[in-house]
Amino acid sequence: GTLVGKSYESPRGAFFLVDVHGMGFEVLSSQRSIQSGPQPGEAAQLFTTLIVREDAMFLVGFNTKEERDLFNILQSASGVGTKVALSLLSALSVSEIAQAVVSNQHGLLTKAKGVGTKLAQKMTLELKDKMMNWRSADFTVGAQPGHASPTRNEAFLEAESVLLSLGYQPDEIVRSFKAIEPELESEASSETILRESLRWLA
Repeated sequence: GTLVGKSYESPRGAFFLVDVHGMGFEVLSSQRSIQSGPQPGEAAQLFTTLIVREDAMFLVGFNTKEERDLFNILQSASGVGTKVALSLLSALSVSEIAQAVVSNQHGLLTKAKGVGTKLAQKMTLELKDKMMNWRSADFTVGAQPGHASPTRNEAFLEAESVLLSLGYQPDEIVRSFKAIEPELESEASSETILRESLRWLA
């Protein structure tokens, strides 16, 4: 549709207001998506999920499919509702949240408003397997989603963490992994993946 307006903060949180063929939709979102999204008057494409409760129905949407998918994964953890999931996606990037969960760095998650140490620890325990299976879809081109070697997934995730710390963007890293994946041995180490990825990026 066409973006009519957007708000970084309101009593209900950050949201987009989108006109779709004359019908207006309020779509709750993260502050990161609001900041990087389209401006009023521009075409808007949002990846949404419908939240249904006893007393309300509302849309939550993001600029990218990755944000939407991660939002749904976060909500599957006990104690994490819409508000907390959006707070996490406002405070941290998709890659930062994924790395924090996979590597048990729960302290990073507490940067988000409403996330204390106990909840962050619970999230890393409950979501690690789901997060690794989700991330493996990006890093294992030839494998069926969910059927890649856990060791191989961890090696890609470790290499990704180093590349992020070196300043490479997530989309650059994924492209490099997809480019080098066909040439890697089935149990390639994170060091090998990092070396080949850096060579490709150079």
